[in-house]
Amino acid sequence: MSAYRVKGITIAALAISLIACGGNKGGKDSKPLADTLKKDTARVIEAKPKKEALTIERKYDDIARYIGGLPQKPGSGLDPDLSTNKAWLNYSQPFNKSWKNYDSTRLSVMRAWSKTDLDEMNKNETNIFYPFAGADILNAYTFFPHAKQFVMVGLEPVGSLPDLGGKHYKDSLNTYFHSINTALYSILNFSFFRTKAMRVDLNKPNELNGTIHILLLFLTRTGNTIANITPVSIHTDGSLARYETFGAMKKDSLKAKGVEICFLDADSVMKKVYYFSTNIANDGMKSNPGFSAFIKGMGHYNTYLKSASCLMHEAGFSSIRNLILDGSNYVLEDDSGIPLKFFTEKGNWDYTYYGVYTGAYEIFHHNFQKDLSDAYKAGKNVKTLPFGIGYKFQKGQSNLMLAKKKK
Repeated sequence: MSAYRVKGITIAALAISLIACGGNKGGKDSKPLADTLKKDTARVIEAKPKKEALTIERKYDDIARYIGGLPQKPGSGLDPDLSTNKAWLNYSQPFNKSWKNYDSTRLSVMRAWSKTDLDEMNKNETNIFYPFAGADILNAYTFFPHAKQFVMVGLEPVGSLPDLGGKHYKDSLNTYFHSINTALYSILNFSFFRTKAMRVDLNKPNELNGTIHILLLFLTRTGNTIANITPVSIHTDGSLARYETFGAMKKDSLKAKGVEICFLDADSVMKKVYYFSTNIANDGMKSNPGFSAFIKGMGHYNTYLKSASCLMHEAGFSSIRNLILDGSNYVLEDDSGIPLKFFTEKGNWDYTYYGVYTGAYEIFHHNFQKDLSDAYKAGKNVKTLPFGIGYKFQKGQSNLMLAKKKK
């Protein structure tokens, strides 16, 4: 994300559930998620390579495809009139062309780079922890397509599913899709969400009211099938609370409000995305010990940091910084993440540098890292970066560092 504020910050925390998606263990509520659409018959398929049966609630995939501008699959439970709605057609047709171009010119390059330069990092199924992410599952999934769980943190509210069966949404689809296009503009053009803009773009009651809309769009656009969605939050002891509705979750007093999205990739492998909204500045983590318990409960994870507003350069974010350094096997980040000096102080990391480092982005100019600059000038373990990313998003101006913890 872009410009986080150090004070009054609301960021999202991590949740890892050891139960199956939509299961009956591990929280206050064990009832299936209720939403405004008529419940249809669930079909059961086998998730590969595991033998466990996964129940797919078809309506969630139908909603995701509609949000993503994709045609409905045979047997869709959505009102057929929605797919011929003028507002949806005016949105989906140009978006399909734009996405095809974006995928072929940018995402394909990132995927190819991931296969070569992140090959070792991607060999084993793992958890990806992505603080300061907002709704950016797109970049994380592109870099780490084999991860079994993505745990994302952001300032923006979770929101709730759109009531596509309600008259209000049918009457306001022009506004809804205009809001989606506005929200997507910065991530698709600059590779990051602008925090201040997101507070407005993803906070529209009864319309685009949170990150869930964009998460579903990116997941379906990257070839996945949505299986189940559950509102969740984190107990102070680190356990997961599950809710029947988003409204029930919102009313709860727990500090971390989130969503669990279960999905199948193109190979029918079951995966999960968690998005949580909570405060991970030092004061927030102190008042919500369940957050740290969740992270530590993952056992092993890799961390991805991009466009993180240089917050972990500051003393007020030392807790999350140390949690990442202590628990991660790998950290992939741009220079707005954890400063190099905190890695070297630990003394147990190997580094590969990509792209160029010419100093911090202009609004963070005071966060210049001399040691990082010296590492790039020395040229040891410095490789090219074939795409632009982060605040300096133009190709040839960006940087990434891959830190690997020594065994």
